[in-house]
Amino acid sequence: MDPRVIEVLAAWEPGVSPFETSDKLWQLHAYRVARCLIDQVNGDAVALQAHVDERTLGQLVRAVGSIGANIAEGYSRRGLTDRARFYGYALGSQRESMLWLRSLSYAMPAAAVELRMLMLAQVRQLLIGLVRSVQERGETGFRARRPDREPGGGGRPPRSPNPED
Repeated sequence: MDPRVIEVLAAWEPGVSPFETSDKLWQLHAYRVARCLIDQVNGDAVALQAHVDERTLGQLVRAVGSIGANIAEGYSRRGLTDRARFYGYALGSQRESMLWLRSLSYAMPAAAVELRMLMLAQVRQLLIGLVRSVQERGETGFRARRPDREPGGGGRPPRSPNPED
């Protein structure tokens, strides 16, 4: 894990309610990083709301919130197929968040954009690990797709069964 992400989490976690941190879900590192991102991006949204398109800002806030929500939903599922599906949704939301963040980067300090992108990249790696872990525990029928291997990709190689980024 990047030391900058560790530093942000260490500064942020003491302010999180014990009602939240006592949940077993809190032990899942991907969830903690995603949850921290929600607070970070909500703070960004307050600072940016007078300066950027509110629809684009709303898309970023919703996409980032969806990462943590889908991790929580997947974690709570008993079936491996459902769990992998929700982790896959979280992975899609992570990628969507990167797009919306990049589209608003012109109005944000470069250091803030870099840190959010770093945290999003960390979440992506953790989610890929979660999907692989669920897949190794049993056949789920779910496969996270590599973006360069999408159907109809103009002569690109066929999709890989691995949830690589």
